[in-house]
Amino acid sequence: MPTHYPPTDWRPAFLASLRECPVIQRACDLAMVERSTVFRRRQTDKEFAEAYDEAMEAGIDRAEQEAFRRGVEGFTKPVVHQGRVVYLTRREVDAEGNEHYVVQLDDQGQPVPLLERTYSDALLGRVLAARRSSYRTSATEVSGPGGAPMQVADASAREARVAAILEAARARREAAAIDPESLA
Repeated sequence: MPTHYPPTDWRPAFLASLRECPVIQRACDLAMVERSTVFRRRQTDKEFAEAYDEAMEAGIDRAEQEAFRRGVEGFTKPVVHQGRVVYLTRREVDAEGNEHYVVQLDDQGQPVPLLERTYSDALLGRVLAARRSSYRTSATEVSGPGGAPMQVADASAREARVAAILEAARARREAAAIDPESLA
């Protein structure tokens, strides 16, 4: 919620923010304008409504480009092992022939983290699904008897099937807990 009254004309700042990041509340906060003010203006001002739609599309295009970049080109992130950042090291041998490793430092004397390139398959899949119907799935695949796929079309049927699977697993677990010799 804005902490100051909006400038006389908050629209340019709002639209510029929306182009950068298509999140309405963020654009409102940066332009220091109430969300309700934006929506009222959008309903009553056709020119603003068109500019709003264009800014939103530009922001979504920008987000889509970034998702595609992360899926195709990837991005780097530090390697973490057991909760700690791993740093680049170099092998050194002392005068006695003993080897040891020292952490490499950058120009400012800071340790240099080991980086790995990561790709976001999920983001790339979502970008493709938004553009090509062949990448969309309309049903969820659930393993049926013998591991065969079973198509479940809607959420209520899926929930019922999951409940049935959980009940069958519980019944098998209880049956396995019974000592087979006590039944003889």
